[in-house]
Amino acid sequence: MIRKRLFAWLLDRCGGGHERQLAGRKRDLLGSLSGQVVEIGPGTGVNLGYYRADVRWLGVEPNPYMDGYLARAAERAGLAIEIRRGVAERLPLADETVDAVVATLVLCSVADPAAALAEARRVLRPGGRFVFLEHVAAPAGTSARRRQELIQPLWSFCADGCHPDRDSESLIRRAGFAEVEVERFDLGMPVVGPHIAGVAIRP
Repeated sequence: MIRKRLFAWLLDRCGGGHERQLAGRKRDLLGSLSGQVVEIGPGTGVNLGYYRADVRWLGVEPNPYMDGYLARAAERAGLAIEIRRGVAERLPLADETVDAVVATLVLCSVADPAAALAEARRVLRPGGRFVFLEHVAAPAGTSARRRQELIQPLWSFCADGCHPDRDSESLIRRAGFAEVEVERFDLGMPVVGPHIAGVAIRP
């Protein structure tokens, strides 16, 4: 539990530069969402300021030490929130009950990303949106990919299970969504520079 507490503290203090680089894309992705929105692994609440004030926001967060940060972020954003303890692979929600599921920098660290995507699809209403922004594996065969694969064991240990070499785009495209729109971009960061952002529609 000490590691979970420390990770929450570090996440709150060390992600500012990365967040500034992603802010524009997050505004575009999250600012138009409405109705019941479920965010998987919301962490310290860096996304809360991008949502409309009338969304019904529910966060499924496995780390209890994130709750205080989430509450303070919600107060700053003027957003009413609900937090449920759980993991992405077993969302504590009924079938076809939400309008949007949000995952930002989450699929890299879940134990079973295919199961997490299946759960997102399960809880979405028909036509609902899975909204994602993730760092991903560099193209196969590149030196950047080899570096990601080499550092992955140490990186995962230090970064709460994060896999810098995970091909989340392929996983999303194979998850059974009717439409998948993906933008690829690179932030020029070591190890976790390649990113994707987009929306997948539940059939």
